[in-house]
Amino acid sequence: MVIIVDDDPVFRYISAKMIEKVSPDLVINSYSNGKEALDFLLENYVAENFYYIFLDINMPIMDGWEFLGALEKTAFIKARNVSIHIVSSSVDDSDIKKSKSYGLVQGFLHKPLSPDMIKFILI
Repeated sequence: MVIIVDDDPVFRYISAKMIEKVSPDLVINSYSNGKEALDFLLENYVAENFYYIFLDINMPIMDGWEFLGALEKTAFIKARNVSIHIVSSSVDDSDIKKSKSYGLVQGFLHKPLSPDMIKFILI
């Protein structure tokens, strides 16, 4: 399953279309903020599934950092079946450094996503 968390509807749409082309069998869910994505995971997480999460940092309601903090506090969501990639337009080194402090974050990607980036992560 792929989860796209970004407040930009155009980014969510284009990213979902690229992911569908790379891996048409994956289920794709998208959310406009971290709270929506967190609520989904808290209600629907299945330990046997694998979750690829593409996460923006700057969003209203619950930003990417708040989402990561809340996710890491859960007792049941583990790094073995969750792969989070921050996807941001930020070029601030402190954001990249901060992303490395979260055990669930596998990488920091710069917008926009490319098909090659998606292939590298999903395949």
